[in-house]
Formats: sequence, C-alpha cells, structure tokens
Amino acid sequence: MRSPNRTHERQSFFKYTEAATAIAVLASRTLRWSSPVLFNDPFDVPREMSFGLTPADIVQAIARRLADLIDRPPQDTSGLEPRVRVLIDLVKKGISPELRADLLDGLKETASSLRPSGASMEELRSMWRSWLPDFRILCLTESPAHLAMWYHYADQYRGVVLEFRCDDELDSPWLAAKPVTYPIAKPAVYSADGWAGLLMLQSELSIQTMLDVATYTKAPDWSYEKEWRMTSFKRPTDTGPFTDYKFNAKELAAIYLGPMISPANRNAIIALASGYPDVCVWNISIGMNRELEFNAVEG
Repeated sequence: MRSPNRTHERQSFFKYTEAATAIAVLASRTLRWSSPVLFNDPFDVPREMSFGLTPADIVQAIARRLADLIDRPPQDTSGLEPRVRVLIDLVKKGISPELRADLLDGLKETASSLRPSGASMEELRSMWRSWLPDFRILCLTESPAHLAMWYHYADQYRGVVLEFRCDDELDSPWLAAKPVTYPIAKPAVYSADGWAGLLMLQSELSIQTMLDVATYTKAPDWSYEKEWRMTSFKRPTDTGPFTDYKFNAKELAAIYLGPMISPANRNAIIALASGYPDVCVWNISIGMNRELEFNAVEG
C-alpha cells in the first residue's frame, strides 16, 4: 500500500555519522533533527537575509513588479500582501485607461508606501532570525559509497552510515523528503526583484519561500552530496536547538561500518544491531583499486 505522504520513488536513504553518534542513535532509536544555527557550514542555511541590497534597489524592483501586476493581474491574489491585493483586485474589476495610467505614473509613491527602507525589510529579517532556532532539518543522502562523504561526515572513515527504509506501511517521515538542488544561477530571493516579490506576499508566505530556498538549494560545488532533506519545527517541550524524533526499528535497513572504525565502536554497534529485526551489518574496506568494498558481517 502506497502512503499518501510519499513524494518520490526511493526505497531508502543514508545518514553519515560519527561512531559515537551512531551508538546514541541505535541505543535511543531516535534521529536528531537540528536547527540551522547548529550547522557548521557557513554556505548552508543563511543566518541573515540581507544579500547586500539597498532600500533603493527594493523600491525600484517593487515599482516594476506592481507595474507588471497592473498590466497582467493574476487570477488568484489571495497570497498577496493586503494593500497590494486591494489594488490588484480593483484593477481586475475594470478601470479606465486614465486611471490605469495614473496608477502606473504613481508607482514610485506606492512602492515607497510599502516601506522597504524600514519596517518591511527589517520585519522579514527579524522574523527570519526568530524562526531559525525553531526550524528543524534532517539531512540524508542517496548512497553509502561516497569517499568524500565518508571523510567529511563520518569522522574520516572512522564512523558509520545508517540506511533507513522508505516504508509505506510505517509511513516513514523520509517518504516526504525533498531533494536539494544545486542551481548555477542564484535563487531569485538573492536579488532585488526577488526581495520585491517577497515583500508583496503575505508575511508567512514570504518566510516559507525563504525557508524553502534556504533549505533546498545549495551551491553547485556541493552537488556531489546528492542530499535530501526533511523539515519540521520545534515541539513545545524542546529546550535546545534540536529535536530527537523516534523511528521504528523496522525502518533501519542496514549499518555500514567505516574502514577505520575502532574495534570498541565496531563491537558496540554490532551488539546494538541485534535489537533491530531487519537490519544487515556491513564491513567496509578500501580495496587495492581505491574503491570501497562491502562485505556482510557474519552472525
């Protein structure tokens, strides 16, 4: 039976981690979803939404956007900022050519009334700062066999990769995972026109748009990661910038032991694996061909 929450056709995802973290995950049957404030990578989710744009840039961009909306009003205006929605709904009801010309001539004043030089821009930035600590992200990937991932995310080959099934019957949360994209061109919200578009939306839609862009896009240099992400928000009982969510033991499909894992960590993980009914444990070694070799752990 296919889960209604499934958004892709993948059968599993992989989590690279240090051995100590893997032991904690296996012992508690939880995965940690973290706020971006904990991310070490400064090129990941931005802490500030500034992008070096000036208020004058935004005013001009808003004027252009409003002119386009007046010339080609959208069918659905429900997501627009209330003042913009009133204006565009009035245009849709039919106005004289003279009034349309007056509106277009007065766009600078209309744009200025949106206060992009003060409260509007700062309101979005302030909301962004306040949302980040409460935002939660779980990062997974498509393969357990990437050397750079083993080095950077699994303690320089001393760590572990955990494989999680996308189980329709259990309605696994990663059924709703979204792939990260790696566009060559910067997303629109990095431009004055993009900011103008945000300021003309309702505040919650603006923040959601920024969250989607910040969460699911990265620079092309990171495309080798083939990353997928799930997002959530903090629970009322959370006291730190992370949330530990339980997973079902049947969702753990395999454990891959790094080629340089310590004997103590190896033994601890194998012992914990016995508590998972459908898991396969693999030893990974580096062959003479400088590629990873996978061999099932006996017993």
